[in-house]
Amino acid sequence: MRMRHASSVRERDLTERARKLRESVEPLLPKLTPECPTERFDRLRRDLEDVREARDEEGRLRRMSRWGDPIVRAYAGLLRFQLEPEMPPLVSLSLATGDVAFAPLGKATPEAEVAVQNFEDPSRLLLGYLDWARKGFHFYATPSHLWCTGPDPTPPPEFLSAKLSGLPYHLQEDGSHRYYECSHLLAKEPRPYLEVSWPGAGHAFAVCRKCAKGERQLLSSLTEDLAVPDPDGEFPVAVHLNTTCYGGEECVHHSLPELSKGARRAYSLGRYSDAKVLSVYLEEIRSRLEATRRPTYVAGGVCYGADRERFLGALHPTVVERRALEAALGGEEGLFEIDEPTASKALERLWTHHSEEIVRSIVTDPNEAKRYLDETRHTPGRVAELLKRAQKRTEDRELLEALPHYARLNREAAYVDQVARAYRTHGPVGAERVAVQSLPHEGKERGLAYALLLALGRAGSHAWQFSDSEKEFGQSLAPAATELLRVAPADYHGALDRLFHAAGVSDWGNRAAPSQSEAPLRRT
Repeated sequence: MRMRHASSVRERDLTERARKLRESVEPLLPKLTPECPTERFDRLRRDLEDVREARDEEGRLRRMSRWGDPIVRAYAGLLRFQLEPEMPPLVSLSLATGDVAFAPLGKATPEAEVAVQNFEDPSRLLLGYLDWARKGFHFYATPSHLWCTGPDPTPPPEFLSAKLSGLPYHLQEDGSHRYYECSHLLAKEPRPYLEVSWPGAGHAFAVCRKCAKGERQLLSSLTEDLAVPDPDGEFPVAVHLNTTCYGGEECVHHSLPELSKGARRAYSLGRYSDAKVLSVYLEEIRSRLEATRRPTYVAGGVCYGADRERFLGALHPTVVERRALEAALGGEEGLFEIDEPTASKALERLWTHHSEEIVRSIVTDPNEAKRYLDETRHTPGRVAELLKRAQKRTEDRELLEALPHYARLNREAAYVDQVARAYRTHGPVGAERVAVQSLPHEGKERGLAYALLLALGRAGSHAWQFSDSEKEFGQSLAPAATELLRVAPADYHGALDRLFHAAGVSDWGNRAAPSQSEAPLRRT
């Protein structure tokens, strides 16, 4: 507590409050619910009335300010001050809500002095009854009244209503009118959460890790402005990992400890916020989870135990992603956990230690695999996109490798072959782009180009680029061009030859072969 000199305003304020209490002791007494026994309050009322009767007798007030209930002593000190207004230095009492100043006017506790000198504020008057609360009484301060329910922990309706409307989060009741939770928990999302129960009110409140804030505390919002015999027992606090476990009784999730006493105590004293106590609990159980040697796959709060197939299925991977995951997970043991049930999150988690297995499961060429690894060694983000790109290149290469190879192609054949190969790897849009970008200004290629565009179903928007004779020639070649795009790789060479036969092109190229004596391919 700190001391400071009082101002004349403070002196006049205390004098005015003393004047009000000379008229009645009623403002110092709580309102009692039907469940509250009255005997002790009747005694307190008599003692306070004795002080009020001596309000003009300085000597009696001095003696009364030294013994009895602290509230009685503080009351006697305040009435005596009105008779002899010698203002002592103010003292500050530190509370959870901040410092509050009072004048030490009697031999009372600081809490009783603050309560009597601020009796018009029920939350301050409550301080004078803290000792009563420790002995079994329940007190609740609303903006207009201080209530006592005696040993009954049920709060007055107006107090409960104020608490429900003043929660630090937007919590919704689950239909039972008893349990209030954040939207993620209401949607049954398996997220770690903090739970504060209030059995006396028949309610419980829960907020998940995503919603919990570092500057808020659910417990303090519920327990502010009340005094009860056993705060920890009447407001139980628990943190739940909230994992849906299919791993069986031997799974590590079936034997996790509760929040430690130290962490619970720190939270109760206001040293931990909601977010902090959640993170502390997760850290407390982390070593236990990671110590398990039993394969344990967890995704998005759901534990699949050692069932890797079920775990992979929950990630909905593409064929490429599944191949990479299977290759990488083969080297994992113990706990493998990701926050979101997606293949990309799992691959990013695995990348640091299994990048080679991931890339080489998709890229068969050693040199190309090394290039991908070198490019992404220090940037593991977007692994799924990298794999998709690598898989596409591998598939494109396999498609092109399956087609015939040519040692020489004339100009018309090189153009047609380029468009046909683009179709195999990039589809109609990619083939259209190649056909238009490489379109010659003259020659038979223009008729062949129009035939290919017709086969691709993309001729309409480019018709203006061709003469009538080029379009007529292309229409005659369209069936052969369509065949070239659709045939199996083994029939590609024959379809290409038939297209040039229809176009009247001879000596269009040489097919590459182990033998260097292959004769030119001709059409006459």
